[in-house]
Amino acid sequence: MKINFFLLLVSLNGCEYKVYMTQPSQVFDLIEFFNHQKDLVIIEHNGKIQNYLNKTPQYVRQKDKIEVITIVGGG
Repeated sequence: MKINFFLLLVSLNGCEYKVYMTQPSQVFDLIEFFNHQKDLVIIEHNGKIQNYLNKTPQYVRQKDKIEVITIVGGG
């Protein structure tokens, strides 16, 4: 059985990563891969704020720029 994979170059919080994938992935799948909890972050994907409740899936593409802002509570 042959498994096809492809390489994406992605910028996450200003750091460049090479990500090998076997299928197209959504932005929040990538965020979970990097151990961020999607309920506690705000995502900027190519200059636009993303919400994991969006009905239109946003897939990661070559040279995407993703910024992750973690929400922290306190008093």
